[in-house]
Amino acid sequence: MRNKFSLVFFLFFLAGSSFFSFHSATGQTQNCKLVIPSSEGTIDGHSNASEIQPGDTICLMPGQKPYLRILYIHGSPEKPVVIINTIGIVDISGFYYGIKIDSCSYVKLSGKGVSISPYGINVNNVEGAGMSIEGLSTDIEVEGIEIFNTLLVGIFCKSDPDCSFTSTRDHYVMRNVSIHDNYIHDTGMEGFYIGNSYYTGFPIQCNGLDTILLPHLIRGLSVYNNRLTRTDWDGLQVSSADSGCAIFNNEIAYDSQSAELNQMSGIIMGEGSVCDCYNNKILEGKGNGIQVLGLGGNKVFNNLILNAGRTFFQEYPYMNGIYVGYQSTTPGSNFLIAYNTIISPRDYGIDFRSESTTGNQFINNIVMNYGRELILGNNITLQNNLTSPVLDQTQFVDAPANNYDLDPESTAVNMAVQVPQMNLDYDILNRGRPFAQVNDIGAYECHDSSLIAIPDRTPALSFGFNMEPDYLNDILIIRYTLSSPVTIQIGLYEISGKMIEMIVDKRVSEGDHEQQMDITDLKSGIYIVRMYAGNDSLSKKIQLNR
Repeated sequence: MRNKFSLVFFLFFLAGSSFFSFHSATGQTQNCKLVIPSSEGTIDGHSNASEIQPGDTICLMPGQKPYLRILYIHGSPEKPVVIINTIGIVDISGFYYGIKIDSCSYVKLSGKGVSISPYGINVNNVEGAGMSIEGLSTDIEVEGIEIFNTLLVGIFCKSDPDCSFTSTRDHYVMRNVSIHDNYIHDTGMEGFYIGNSYYTGFPIQCNGLDTILLPHLIRGLSVYNNRLTRTDWDGLQVSSADSGCAIFNNEIAYDSQSAELNQMSGIIMGEGSVCDCYNNKILEGKGNGIQVLGLGGNKVFNNLILNAGRTFFQEYPYMNGIYVGYQSTTPGSNFLIAYNTIISPRDYGIDFRSESTTGNQFINNIVMNYGRELILGNNITLQNNLTSPVLDQTQFVDAPANNYDLDPESTAVNMAVQVPQMNLDYDILNRGRPFAQVNDIGAYECHDSSLIAIPDRTPALSFGFNMEPDYLNDILIIRYTLSSPVTIQIGLYEISGKMIEMIVDKRVSEGDHEQQMDITDLKSGIYIVRMYAGNDSLSKKIQLNR
């Protein structure tokens, strides 16, 4: 043990002028241009890291330090500077902040240097933010960091404008920020606070004059594969990211625990944002599942939202599956909300307040067990959603265990309709869509093998069956073709999956057939007709307009 530490300190002594290779527990060799001992808390391109060039690697030795400041480090688009832990875990705790990335560009900070933990850099028990990306920094990647027990935000990423005017919108744009594969929990405010939330500007006095400053934009933002748990405020907030923004594959649980009003969402796309928000799981939060205040053009799809607001006991404000507001929205733009599974929101499935937009779509979603109604507001078209005021457990693999993958007999299977300008070929688990005939409704695509036809068997049921209502005679006409004699069943179902009537249940000869059903007592709405022929089945929806 003594000889090992002597060797390490010898390497520190020589680190200023040579490259060193550490064979890490990942099985990869880290070629370190600069080695930072645990006793050192600053990496400064103007002093101890002045020899660092694009493409170099800076290695962090294991141990505890109060903070880590990364200043004036610059790589290039093709050769970022990599700062990574080596040999063991870097523990940062006990100071006002944890990690500060200030005045840097083309830098990757990674806690994936050893295999003993996916989060090889820990920040904990700090009196401010766990990490900040500021000081006009740009082109930054952060991965493999665990941050917990912070008094303020887990990670904030922005350079707020001031009277120097260097970070105002006309002088600076933050570009190409990637924050992924991190674990943030038990924070005193937001988990992530990315971009300035005052997109339209905020007042400040500069040289005695009242001035409105516009904050900088973020262009090219990816926030993915992060875990966020028990945040006192919003789980993940992104604002002023007006292009190239994607929020995906994150799991957010128990957000908004302090019930601070106006700070209560699992994911919030704030003012000035145009983001795709997909494949996220938002579980058991006190606030809205997803809140959208963006410019328009935001797409929200393939998300699971479970029990949003159920532990918030004030009557107002409402806590919903999805809330769409009107701040900073571009008139004439639109929002697309598709293929989401929303289970047991405290109030509305969707609360839609954006009045200046057009062509808004809420399509191919599952919304069940909503507390008030499916929707509050207007100016949005609802199409082909599977909805129910109660939880229909038969639709899912194991709803009591919170497994909302679809049961192969679910009425959502093979029932999605084409979404304009969207060709979705994956689900929330990144499995392919469609698995069988057409996409399924909701965030999950059922991949049960029973949905795949046996290759050497000729299907008994022709997939060309069609329907048309005859309102004059109050009948529904169903026409179908069989390739061979077979026992068939034809049933009419509510969109929730409840059977209304078994129309046909008998053996039928091959050929063309027509069946009629009395629809005198049916109200306007969407219904499902499902036909079984031998081992084959086919479902189609029909809209009745009485």
